[in-house]
Amino acid sequence: MRPLVLFVASMALSTLAVHGVDVGTAEASTVVAMTLPDLVDKSDLVFVGIPKSRVSRWEGGRILTYTTVAVDQAIGGNVKAGGTVVVRTYGGVVDGIGQVTHGEAVLKPGTPMLLFLRPLPPGTKPSEPSVAVTGMAQGALPIVVGTDKVARVVPDVSQLALVQKPTEKLPPASVAVANKPLTDTVTSVRALWASKDAKK
Repeated sequence: MRPLVLFVASMALSTLAVHGVDVGTAEASTVVAMTLPDLVDKSDLVFVGIPKSRVSRWEGGRILTYTTVAVDQAIGGNVKAGGTVVVRTYGGVVDGIGQVTHGEAVLKPGTPMLLFLRPLPPGTKPSEPSVAVTGMAQGALPIVVGTDKVARVVPDVSQLALVQKPTEKLPPASVAVANKPLTDTVTSVRALWASKDAKK
């Protein structure tokens, strides 16, 4: 088997684990913290979904991963329960070569997530129609069902150094929704989406 080689990009690199072996050390990318209203405002699609499959490819000298996500609960935008959405993220493993961007969203097959998605940047030429995660890991929030049988949003922004805007009074979304019941978070996001639609 070909040994895994880490490809070091110009961006910060995060831990990459293959076959249960940790082959890197964690660092962080510094980004502006996004509030829940920010995530809604900057997104075109919001839904609860389950990543089903993914494929990584070399594109323009970088490894990109395309994850097919099954929509479980539509919240905002042109998306319906039962459909699928392909999400493009930076990083992945191709032929034993791994590349990871610190703080990028990680969509693990089988892990339910609350996703905030936006179009790819203008001029982007993906290998297949897809969208991007808003705010890197800030817009891909894992959902965990606890021993009490309640589904909760459990953000993981450990690879991001969040810098809050000096004038911002609201907490980052990752703080605002952490460990809250999914139903409460969905209700809050729906209200924000309705307010966004009303402003159009």
